[in-house]
Amino acid sequence: MNNSYSIKIEWSVVYECIISLYAFIHEKERKHLQLGNAWMEETKKQLPDAFADELADERWEVLHRLVLLVAQSPQKKSVDDFLGWLGSIPPGEIYERLAPWVDTIPLNLGELRDHSVSLLARWNEHYFSKLAPAILASLERSAAEMAKQAQNMSPIELVDHASNGLWIEPVPELREVVLIPQYHCAPTSVLDFYRGLATCLYPVKDAGQAQSQPLTELLPLTQCLADEKRLHILRCLAEKNCTLGELQQQVSLAKSTVHHHVTALRRAGLIRAHYAGSTTVSSYSLRESFVDRLPVLLRSFLHSRK
Repeated sequence: MNNSYSIKIEWSVVYECIISLYAFIHEKERKHLQLGNAWMEETKKQLPDAFADELADERWEVLHRLVLLVAQSPQKKSVDDFLGWLGSIPPGEIYERLAPWVDTIPLNLGELRDHSVSLLARWNEHYFSKLAPAILASLERSAAEMAKQAQNMSPIELVDHASNGLWIEPVPELREVVLIPQYHCAPTSVLDFYRGLATCLYPVKDAGQAQSQPLTELLPLTQCLADEKRLHILRCLAEKNCTLGELQQQVSLAKSTVHHHVTALRRAGLIRAHYAGSTTVSSYSLRESFVDRLPVLLRSFLHSRK
């Protein structure tokens, strides 16, 4: 297989600030996240009432464009540095920085910039600046570890390893994949495709913990294996790669139900989702490494201290 794209490992506290606000605002996504509603309720207590009410009605949809701007920013050592830079550049420059990668760019870039700077500045003041330093240190270490592993793994294998099951095919138009560690949307990876570029904010589920917690990985894995239909899906994928439609025919369930099952299996790292130049999954395959991983996790949990 021709590994035609390169890998870039990125890390900045700015990415985590942005994705933490995204996780707080988007209730539909939050139910799938490790932090869940308990984190949202606890975080809400840290915010001024007026700001919490504002965020409850917010439909902030610029996460992916901001990730591109952070990648290009010369000022991203801190959130304040980045926001100062973003607030100072004219809409025309924002357009020029996005145009090579994005097909559709809103006309009200100045308004979107000012609104995003305002939201992020207040979010940073009341929540993100108080985040445990150990979490950010874990993310930085993860980026360094991925950079080391990139020397011994192919780009496709490295993305699969980092994301716990995203398989980005080397289509001709894709030149680079940017890997960025994140905590707030774990165990989900946030994947986007642009012209010639893909960004993957991959999950670091045990960020901030003194040592890895086997239960964090073991529980979703065993929950998936406790379902008869999901076991049947795994057996189908052990025979060959399948599309969602093919799996639906095999297990005789509604497509939405099959999609729910494969999403759970993918998040747990039991199967791979294959992408070929877009965020639409082209097919699924068995991730056989989990067969060897399961007894290791189980032994680690059984013999770990409480």
